[in-house]
Amino acid sequence: MVGLPAEESNDTKQCRNDEDSVNNGDGLLHKIYYTVNRGFVVNIRNRALPEGWYPSSEGEIRELLSEWKPKFHSRVGLRDIIAGIVPHAGWVFCGSIIADVLSSFQKNLETIIVLGGHNSPGGPVIEYSEDCWSLPSGDLSRDKGLSERVKVNLSEDISMVGERSVDNTVEVIMPLIAVMYPDVKWAAWRLPSDKSSIEFGKILASTVKETGKRVAVIGSTDLTHYGANYGFTPRESLKSPVTWVKERDSRILRALAELEGKKALELAVEEHSACSAGAAVGAMTFARSLGCSNGQILNYSTSRDVHPSSSFVGYGSIIWESV
Repeated sequence: MVGLPAEESNDTKQCRNDEDSVNNGDGLLHKIYYTVNRGFVVNIRNRALPEGWYPSSEGEIRELLSEWKPKFHSRVGLRDIIAGIVPHAGWVFCGSIIADVLSSFQKNLETIIVLGGHNSPGGPVIEYSEDCWSLPSGDLSRDKGLSERVKVNLSEDISMVGERSVDNTVEVIMPLIAVMYPDVKWAAWRLPSDKSSIEFGKILASTVKETGKRVAVIGSTDLTHYGANYGFTPRESLKSPVTWVKERDSRILRALAELEGKKALELAVEEHSACSAGAAVGAMTFARSLGCSNGQILNYSTSRDVHPSSSFVGYGSIIWESV
């Protein structure tokens, strides 16, 4: 019944709620379905990003995944991976990096939590509250129970609002989750790039402990945005821009891998080396709170590797093993 168009069922009607829905120019971002006879409401989140971000069909997604798999890191002998950090650009630049990290998670997960960003310091935690996310690779139900327990456990100094915008930091990851873990549930928040991301990661870990569920967390951030297109070309970088950017990206990746959340947040501000540091620090803190030791940096690349340009973005990934 979830996501079933009205014309395909005689006991289901589709209704548009203009106050709670968002029009993205191509249609509704949110659709509300209700069953007349069964008496329940399903709020569905639809694709919002255009096709340039990720493919529009399950077949294309599976084909890309098959191309990427031979390059995935071997996981033989590793303990369960419970947290990771990935980029969130279009798949042509970093889809294989996202899939590589997702492939490291245990296959019997009940829930995958995605932490996104594009949320400035001092902002509220932004919650994705839809019952279902309809994606080209399948529909995924939200873990409402876990999400509600997180909300209950939040400290009073952390505010939360609902997500009502179009943002890539969570969405680009979801179609890969749907095709690689079709039976899993999801939960998602966008975290501000400040110390509240550390607190949120701790709350997330304690809540998962309470539930006893098999959960993995993935945080998304791109790294340095360099060049005229991004208004960032410091004089000291001009001699060797790529080397200069890689050094800065390496510093924040090491801070995250070594579980130094405060340092990572500081580097993101001082060196402009991450656009969504709160998401990365939230996932890192979740891992640290569950006793993980230092993480493993898996991948590093830049958009320049795919599209040579004087303006480019850094991408990296990290995973943490369970104790």
